[in-house]
Amino acid sequence: MSLEISKDVYFDCDRKQLSYESKALEECNAADLDEAYKKVNRYAIVRKDTGDLLGIHTDDYIIRPYAKLAESVNEVVRKCVDIDKYQITTKDHVYESGKKYRRDINFWDDAIDMQNYDKNGMHIKGKEERIIPQIRIYSSMDGRWGQQIMWSSVYVVCMNGMVRPDWTFVVYNKHNKRKDITWGIEDFKSGLVAHKELGEDLFKMMQKEVTNEDVSNLFKKTLASEYARNSLVDHTKANVMKDLSDAWVKYALKYGLTLFAVYQTATDWASHPVTKGAVHNVSRKREKQVAEMMTSSQWMEMAA
Repeated sequence: MSLEISKDVYFDCDRKQLSYESKALEECNAADLDEAYKKVNRYAIVRKDTGDLLGIHTDDYIIRPYAKLAESVNEVVRKCVDIDKYQITTKDHVYESGKKYRRDINFWDDAIDMQNYDKNGMHIKGKEERIIPQIRIYSSMDGRWGQQIMWSSVYVVCMNGMVRPDWTFVVYNKHNKRKDITWGIEDFKSGLVAHKELGEDLFKMMQKEVTNEDVSNLFKKTLASEYARNSLVDHTKANVMKDLSDAWVKYALKYGLTLFAVYQTATDWASHPVTKGAVHNVSRKREKQVAEMMTSSQWMEMAA
């Protein structure tokens, strides 16, 4: 089944109201349990099957099962494409015993073949190099991630996320909103159109030459600067610049001193964090930073 959902996604949760020991219990004169234990406006979200604690929230937090979200997106995909003829693969990621969830849906039929972009001597060698559209679904029970459905494009060789800032984050919903997240056929179609436009954008990046100094200044003023201020792990600006510089050498050798190599460097850094923390948290934060980098004045000056 091309849209199969992993059995790990299917689990139910309970809401358990929290309480604290009252003064009456301490003094051993509590007449009943309500006097002994005072309830508070906090609820533990607990997995029914394993008993694992997934999060603590107020009473306005709505439990939205991951499987229901995945099934609703599958329904839209089925309305848009013939899944019996389309080559679609999926992967479900259930993190931290169920605290967070990510689902990837890859559409291989709409791949951008990099060998097609061979004008003016620019040519990406290797038939295996292509870019495919991908739908990502995010949600969580611990409050770190809201419900989110987003389009991105994935570079197949190294699985870098080719994130376009103008269409990356399609829909978003917090768990305390009463209305469920909505995402429809027109959103799906617009994502495919944007993916096809990405091919021309990449070709322009291949044509645009840059200098090592330009690249260093870009990273210092965007990714390294932002990451140093809001890091999820103990990384200094110098360490981030070293990681970016090492990746830049690799991609500059492969694609030349071009804006395309810069973008590959940034997405590699976002997709493959070296961290002592949770990789999925760091990678998700970095992807957003790359999207913001592409709207920065420094990037615009290089692309002009």
